[in-house]
Amino acid sequence: MNLKVLLTTASLATLVLACNPVPDTPRPPIGAPTPVTLPTGLTTCNLLGAVDGGATCRVYNTQRFNFSDTPPADAGPDDTLARRVFDYERWLDLYNAPEKEVVVRNMSRAMLPTDPESVFGDDQYLALNDDHGDSAGFGGRGMNAALFHYAVTGTDADRSRLEDWVRGSVMQWDATGIDGYMARFHYAGVSPGTKLKNGYSMNARDPNDNNAFDIPAATLSKMPAYYQTGIDINGVLTPVQPSWEGHTSIDAYSGPMYAWPLAYDHLRDAALRKRMVRHYSCFLKRLHVFKIINLSQNASLQSSVRQYLAMGALNQDADEPDLTKLDEIWGFYVSQYNHASAATFETTCPDHLAFDAAPGEIIDAASPHVASDLFLFFLRQANTTDQKDSIDFAYFPSARAGDAMFLLAYAEGAYHMTGDTEFLKWRDQMLISGTNALGIARTTGSLIPPKACRSYYRDPNTYTAWFMRTELLGDQPDARAEAVYDWTHKLRGKEEVGLRDTLFTIYTSGAEDSLAPEMPDAMKELYSFGGTKERLDSPRRNYSTDLTLNTPAGITISTPPAADITFCDTPISLLGISIPPEQADPHALYTSSAPPVMDRAPDNWIWEKDPFQAQRLTGAGSGTQQYPGLDLLEPYWAARYFKDLPDSHLILVWGATQR
Repeated sequence: MNLKVLLTTASLATLVLACNPVPDTPRPPIGAPTPVTLPTGLTTCNLLGAVDGGATCRVYNTQRFNFSDTPPADAGPDDTLARRVFDYERWLDLYNAPEKEVVVRNMSRAMLPTDPESVFGDDQYLALNDDHGDSAGFGGRGMNAALFHYAVTGTDADRSRLEDWVRGSVMQWDATGIDGYMARFHYAGVSPGTKLKNGYSMNARDPNDNNAFDIPAATLSKMPAYYQTGIDINGVLTPVQPSWEGHTSIDAYSGPMYAWPLAYDHLRDAALRKRMVRHYSCFLKRLHVFKIINLSQNASLQSSVRQYLAMGALNQDADEPDLTKLDEIWGFYVSQYNHASAATFETTCPDHLAFDAAPGEIIDAASPHVASDLFLFFLRQANTTDQKDSIDFAYFPSARAGDAMFLLAYAEGAYHMTGDTEFLKWRDQMLISGTNALGIARTTGSLIPPKACRSYYRDPNTYTAWFMRTELLGDQPDARAEAVYDWTHKLRGKEEVGLRDTLFTIYTSGAEDSLAPEMPDAMKELYSFGGTKERLDSPRRNYSTDLTLNTPAGITISTPPAADITFCDTPISLLGISIPPEQADPHALYTSSAPPVMDRAPDNWIWEKDPFQAQRLTGAGSGTQQYPGLDLLEPYWAARYFKDLPDSHLILVWGATQR
């Protein structure tokens, strides 16, 4: 773990804690929907345009009680937006989520916004599925979108689609054959150069790929059938190698960890719920504890931290303590499965959570060997070579606000799904008392670096987990009030200021039980969200963007100030070891404020991308990548659930196929 990264995403806090008695039966965090009532003989569906015999999945108006394949003459913006969402769900499920693993669709020719689905959805143009290593993390967005869709409509078909998304997520854990350990991506491994097919989770299996593993035979029954039978490609049955991708990141785990507890109560499949409980709880039980102690006895180490914080990025509130005076830093890490560790890796679930660090996992800052001890620990997290004791990633809830938010939410999510009070005991002893996680969580937004070295905007992973926590604490008013305070004053008041994040604004409706002042502008952004400004009802793609040619009103564009470059490029000196930073680009162009979302460079999920990026020039590749569109689907259905948007009265229903 680079210390600069550790500090950049950390903040400072004071201890604030109010614990309520935990209710015996936690309430569902997302309320049960009221199903729509349809005329006799009609049943719902969930994929616009799907065909079943002589029936087609069509748009139905529940207010007018008729099919509405085209907008009526008096259709308003809510009707238009709902139809765009149905299209986006169709394109997502058919072309960007094989087995509900979210990918970026790479095509062999550039697509225009006017190209019909018969062209961009044609197998012959499918070159590869890109960004599949992030499929697990983005699967959380798909699950949340499906959950809120079901929570709005209450239809059986929409609940089935929710279960499909959760089932796809659970398979990413099943694929490893290791309780509580997740794959980045599972797939039918084929020879390089094999033609891919829509709807199949396929990828080239390079024999030299050190990060590809076989799916154990014992778990193949839980995977797609074609992983064993092979795939028919142009009339030829092609054998496959069932595979999974490892070295899974902290962001990948965040998707299911913030999505499963919200969806859990609405699932009918008892076996699926059991698998969710097993993996979710075992993940937390797999966390090993690591400690750095006696920091206050190492003046050099504390001086390094103090020097960095004094460089100008610190924005400290009066209720926040000084991190430079911490005496201990606790980490919670995930051991890595790799080819060096495979023979001895424990595949079954630990019996209990870890309540202390093993003796060999404690580094004494007062020791003369502290520099080498820290170096070896950081080396275990490097992705350069596999080691028997390699670490996938670590949470540092005693120093990083986001990590504190994650683990507090996950502990409560595990309790919600299992009813096992050991998770609450672990939360109280290890997180709240041990790491001051509630205090550190309050420090969100205290250390925000300049634009030139803040290309990483993964706030949604953190705030979605914290949103989950506010909903799980619905029966504990004092504890929930503390969580909402952090949301209002730290997330909304500091971290998210100026980012124009529509999804965050919508989740504020649920976290704060009220409309944020930014809501009117956020809804304007949502109504205008689509493929391109000229053709909203087209897929999101990697078209070039250059705001220097058409700068939005009220915005200026410039390179970063010299002082910012100096800040970004200054290495951290840690006990005589110079840790180089990622070099900032002095020629990069940034906007003075975040432009409207449709003026920004499109990407796979816009709410985590740099909102100040003035240029993204994709050259000859422009239009060859098609994105999942979840950056529309999740905020739309969440806004419908929280009643930030009015009812469109449109659902999907099986109807006679139109000739």
